[in-house]
Amino acid sequence: MSKKETRRAVRQAFPQLKNPAPARSRYDTRATRPRSGKGRASAGQALRPPSLKRAAIQGVIVAVLYFIFIQWVWKSGATTAANLVITALAFVVFTGVAYWVDRFKYQRNLRKRGGSS
Repeated sequence: MSKKETRRAVRQAFPQLKNPAPARSRYDTRATRPRSGKGRASAGQALRPPSLKRAAIQGVIVAVLYFIFIQWVWKSGATTAANLVITALAFVVFTGVAYWVDRFKYQRNLRKRGGSS
């Protein structure tokens, strides 16, 4: 019996298996999660408007980590004062970027929710 004839015989013997479900990996957890059709932002979480305070806190954390990196890990040879100036500039830049990203995400979530907050 050829391969084609074998397949035809199996299809005729088991018609309910015409379109079998795709095999899933045992590590595929997506199939077990409930699907809501909406994103995470609309799952009942309060929508927080962007704030400079939150962006500044993030900026301070990143600036301290950046100072530690350029002072002791990178060892650029610059003085500590120069590294502090560079860190202050990085704080200003990162605070602005963090605020812009928060504002962008907030406006996008407002559009997804239909403008209600």
